[in-house]
Amino acid sequence: MLLTFRVQNFRSVRDIQELTLLAVPPEPPGSGLVAPLVHGPAVHVSPLAGVFGANASGKSTVLRALGTLRALAASGSDARDAARRFDPFRLDPATRLLPTRFEAEVLAEGVRHVWGCAYKQGEVVGEWLHAYGGDRRTVWYERNRSGVRTLPQARLEPLAVAVARDPSTTLLALAADAEHAWLAPVAATLAALTPVRVTPGARLVHDLDHLAARWSDQLTLLVARAGLGIAGVDTGDGSVRLVHDAGPDARTGARPLGAYGESDGTIAWLDLLAALLPALERGGVLLVDDLDAVLHPSLVAEALRLLGDPRLNRARAQLVFAARTVPPTTAESQRWYAVKSGGATRLLREPGGPGLSPGELARELWLAKRRSAP
Repeated sequence: MLLTFRVQNFRSVRDIQELTLLAVPPEPPGSGLVAPLVHGPAVHVSPLAGVFGANASGKSTVLRALGTLRALAASGSDARDAARRFDPFRLDPATRLLPTRFEAEVLAEGVRHVWGCAYKQGEVVGEWLHAYGGDRRTVWYERNRSGVRTLPQARLEPLAVAVARDPSTTLLALAADAEHAWLAPVAATLAALTPVRVTPGARLVHDLDHLAARWSDQLTLLVARAGLGIAGVDTGDGSVRLVHDAGPDARTGARPLGAYGESDGTIAWLDLLAALLPALERGGVLLVDDLDAVLHPSLVAEALRLLGDPRLNRARAQLVFAARTVPPTTAESQRWYAVKSGGATRLLREPGGPGLSPGELARELWLAKRRSAP
């Protein structure tokens, strides 16, 4: 589970910005997830975090930062590729000389871990992994350009030698490749950050085919309730086709259509379900940019309701999403607002100040034209 994420010097983010999914009261009754700890009391975690804001405010930057964090932890080759795509804040010449920093607090096998890294063009210049048991912190390893300091019983010496020879990857990613008994669960938790595309033209409906046998009843219920004119799901030939209700005046009854006969909105809903249904069973964190770009607000509300219901979300899956409008089904503590200040993105709990009204904008444009006239 993802508890907290911090980012610095990445794209439109200059200063440290933090996104937390730790539940903050007051939450709607039954909307939070309870995560037991091996050491200490259980923590209450929110299943949702939405980032809202105007165009170019940095909403997508937050989602992209989480995707980059995943790449840096998932495998050695992915980490090398992510480090090569160094993309610092570019409006301040000083920040181009500084590394990008990510840090995530996650819950893996009932233990809270904090993993972070700092990288520049093709080089990881810092990395750390700490575990917390109650009020006690255990430093599993800390790495900088001078070397790697590790916990002796963790037996990380071979990995420390490997990153000394290849500073373009992370020690955690190499531990994932080596299936290290202690570190692999942390890497797997971060690798479970899953970007999901629900944009027009993605058309990933074929991804539902391998889910047909297991999820046909759930798919039938969800698409039939979506108000899309769909009566059910046909999986007779091993693939998924939606059965459309032709209405009482039609000469034929309900008929199935192929994927390319469906609307973009329907395909987007299916794309989301293709990721959402397995997540409800296995857990993980879904990352969805522009959630409301194609989906109708009622479908957005339905997806959020599924994740927010602990009876359905037993695996404690989470969703971090960006959207233009705030779904009324989200709690205030689940809302983050991206605003620009001095060209840099900030994450706030309150929405930014209102922009110019159409009349004020027209007046400003007219005055600007007068000032620029010879």
